[in-house]
Amino acid sequence: MTKTYKLIAQHTPPAISDQLAALVAQAIRSGSPQPVLLERQPGGITTRGALTVARSGADGHTLLLASNATMIINPNYFHGVEYDPMRDFVLVAPLATMPFVLMVNSSLPVNNIRQLAAWLKVRPGEINYGSSGDGSTGHLAGELFRRTAGMNIVHVSYNGGLAALNGVATGQVSFMFAALPLALPYLSHESIQALGITGAKRVAALPELPTLSESGFPGFEIEAWYGVFAHARTPAATIVWLNERIAAAIATPATRSHLVALGLEPATVSLGQFATRINTESEKWAPVVRASRLPLRDPAS
Repeated sequence: MTKTYKLIAQHTPPAISDQLAALVAQAIRSGSPQPVLLERQPGGITTRGALTVARSGADGHTLLLASNATMIINPNYFHGVEYDPMRDFVLVAPLATMPFVLMVNSSLPVNNIRQLAAWLKVRPGEINYGSSGDGSTGHLAGELFRRTAGMNIVHVSYNGGLAALNGVATGQVSFMFAALPLALPYLSHESIQALGITGAKRVAALPELPTLSESGFPGFEIEAWYGVFAHARTPAATIVWLNERIAAAIATPATRSHLVALGLEPATVSLGQFATRINTESEKWAPVVRASRLPLRDPAS
């Protein structure tokens, strides 16, 4: 009798995570006769699915597709999160990274990031920026921008990235850091202008768009990332087998082209290198995120 693999994804379609989950499920199926069940557990600000895997058996058959929000931001930003990322999980495979785009309302009298920063500085407390929600990567990017530029701006939390981007388009807020997959369809929108990218380097989809580091904010680098995780006590041999299957799937030209078209950067680093990145980011961001912690609201939603 075979045992089913269960892959927990924490968002309902058509989220990027759903497409990544389908890719991972296919990778496992291609190397095993055992079925793979994709189970979506949205809610609890992505903590519900993580807690399910943390409390599962440590046999490698219950896996979690998670982002930096689940593993770094939420446990430090929200009180009441019942799992510890470093204690309860082990990285199985890195999948992709996702930069953010600084999008501004076209009515702003600015054409680049330096001009935006100067315009904001002389209007302390008057200008709003949006994000997909409290504790989101876009919120964190806005907070980093505020601190780096030494300005006073007001955060407005929306229920999702699309709602926030519409807020920029209609002038409800002046700017936001939008995930690249979300930003791509809006780049030709007459009410929105893209000024910069938050990654360490320019992206192939927008080669003319400078990074914030290039634009006078050295060291400004923040991206979302996705990976597959398992229970911390999962046998090493199981991790190796799963990693080999998933890494091979990510490395195919067709998969890489598909991910790039979505606005993602396919993972190219080793398991150890990506694990080191997670630890480094956790040490970097945890104190910043904890400074404005909130209760975990409506964890059953």
